[in-house]
Amino acid sequence: MKWWPIAFAGLLAGEARADLIDVHAHVGSFRGFDMSLATLLANLDEGGVRIALVSNIDGAALPGTTADLDEERANRRVAEVVRAHPDRLRGLLWARPLDGDPARLARFLDDPATARLFVGIKLHPEFNGFAADDARVDRYLALCERYHLPAVVHSGRPGSPSSPERIYALARRHPTVPVVLYHMGFGGAHEQAIAAVEKSLARRDARLYLETAQADPEMVLQAIARVGADRVLFGTDASYFGKGHYRTYEPLLMLLRARLSDEDYAKVTFANAERLFGLPRRAAP
Repeated sequence: MKWWPIAFAGLLAGEARADLIDVHAHVGSFRGFDMSLATLLANLDEGGVRIALVSNIDGAALPGTTADLDEERANRRVAEVVRAHPDRLRGLLWARPLDGDPARLARFLDDPATARLFVGIKLHPEFNGFAADDARVDRYLALCERYHLPAVVHSGRPGSPSSPERIYALARRHPTVPVVLYHMGFGGAHEQAIAAVEKSLARRDARLYLETAQADPEMVLQAIARVGADRVLFGTDASYFGKGHYRTYEPLLMLLRARLSDEDYAKVTFANAERLFGLPRRAAP
């Protein structure tokens, strides 16, 4: 299938312009992948992405693969990047529950020079060696409560440290905090992630959301049918696929454009992100 930039695809669909928000992007370095800022910004332009939420993969504790930076250094870099590109980027604070300190992150949120740059807290159980429902993670969800921020969490397979059920258990202990399950179950574990959100909605005991990075397009559509468009956010793990990253998501966006109402398509691709993360609203056409 021929690739057109999403901005052009939007015009073909009758939209004034592309207005995507990607709630899952990175800066930093990861051996074997091009996570450079220059590649990310070029991808945002090509893909028609208005704003991307970035965390620093250097905060991952993978010796020989990532820089394994502490919370202070990892998040200072994000602050620098977002400050340089305030019209395109917002930051997610990378948390390291085993060797970090929520007070470090609070300093970024208390300082007027950096508070406006960050809109959430990122947790990666697999890359930092903790279980999502470990009691040490509660300190970071308490920080989200205090500053009215969402948490975004890498979600993986059942039985793993990042399983949807573990994330759900964490979220139940902090029922006012929006918790986004990145990947809606990495590696294809989408059914468990969708089921966790369904249970949370039925029981009204947590605020869980699903995100679309590397997810099967048909399963994303099924997730929207089962939990509602209000609970699904467009995200891509940029720039996991390197240059031309957003070309990989053309099938997903085309499917959503074809099968969803205009209102639900807008919710998934930008409006939910605006609401949840307090982002600038789309300008009137």
